[in-house]
Amino acid sequence: MGFKLDRQRSDLTLKVDVVIVGAGPAGSTAAYYLANKFNRKVFLIDKAFFPRDKPCGGYLTSRVFTRFNYLRKVKNKIIEVPTYGSYFYGPDLSQLEWRMENPVGYLVLRIKFDNFLKDLAVSSGVQFIEGQEVVDISIRKNTAQIMLANGHSIHGNLIIGADGVRSIIAKKSGIYSKLDKGICVVTEIKINKEEIDEIFGEKRPTYYFYGFKDIIGYGWLFPKKNHLNIGIGGPSNAGREIGRLFPIFINYLKQENLVPVSIKIKEKFSAALIPTSTALYLNHSYSDRVLLVGDALGVASSVSGEGIYQSMASGEDAAIIANQALDEQKFDTEFLRQYEKLWKKDLANELKMVGNIMQLGSSGDKREILRKIKYFFERMRNEKELL
Repeated sequence: MGFKLDRQRSDLTLKVDVVIVGAGPAGSTAAYYLANKFNRKVFLIDKAFFPRDKPCGGYLTSRVFTRFNYLRKVKNKIIEVPTYGSYFYGPDLSQLEWRMENPVGYLVLRIKFDNFLKDLAVSSGVQFIEGQEVVDISIRKNTAQIMLANGHSIHGNLIIGADGVRSIIAKKSGIYSKLDKGICVVTEIKINKEEIDEIFGEKRPTYYFYGFKDIIGYGWLFPKKNHLNIGIGGPSNAGREIGRLFPIFINYLKQENLVPVSIKIKEKFSAALIPTSTALYLNHSYSDRVLLVGDALGVASSVSGEGIYQSMASGEDAAIIANQALDEQKFDTEFLRQYEKLWKKDLANELKMVGNIMQLGSSGDKREILRKIKYFFERMRNEKELL
């Protein structure tokens, strides 16, 4: 249950230590650490009412439960199934198999997973405001102010922008006005568990198709407990082509007996922008009294599409620096640059190592881009550590 604002009072002003905008994995993780570990007063705001869904593959690597070990005891409540490996296909549909004896990852439903992380933060003392959109911020010498669409405002010492790829916090704070993005179309089809078991078995491998039909990007298939998650991602300027290819991709999966022929696919699919590895290209990830995390920062992997772990990691990193800032009462860019050093130490090498398929479109030469994708696939074949 969210914090209730008095709708009869437009002049209501609240004051907390940290205001977090966006209750996805990054924002909820930052809120949880600040409240649970550091005993800070936190408001978590989201424009949606929870539980809410999000277009996403819903893939967690096993390191989520290694790093965020407080989730281990509730693993069975939040995951659908473990996955024990993957099949990777190049543009010529040559196959690379990667299978393990132990789980390498877990598949989740975002409507359930995100709501659980939010509830965990709330149970730690975080005040949650849902269904309220942030329209502006004001950074002053002694405070940071969030203005909501309903006229209410909230003051805090710090703002953490976890509000996604179209981050209002990034824009209003001047960190950036536009972020280079990829785009994906995705559908999640509910079918009975027995049918999925028959096709994929209990090991539930995931499937990646790089350069499918010469698309600048990749398609994926994630078999969950009783859902199939299917999508294609690529540069945002390829959105029309991705939309055209999506039903062709699904028909191909049917021909390969990876999707039941009887399944009827909706004509309309969900679409989402994905800022893969774009954090590396930002001048800064902070400004006076502001830190960016998750998709607002742009830390998703362009190889696997994985972004949940990176988002949660950036949320924890932001909470650590926010707590230090509160201890020392220093909220200027000079002090907050420590956050950028921390998340880069945490995530930058990984983002650099895997490269960025979503950004390969910068040359404008499709043949050159496809050559790079083919080279990238061969590099994956030869360097198993990239997987």
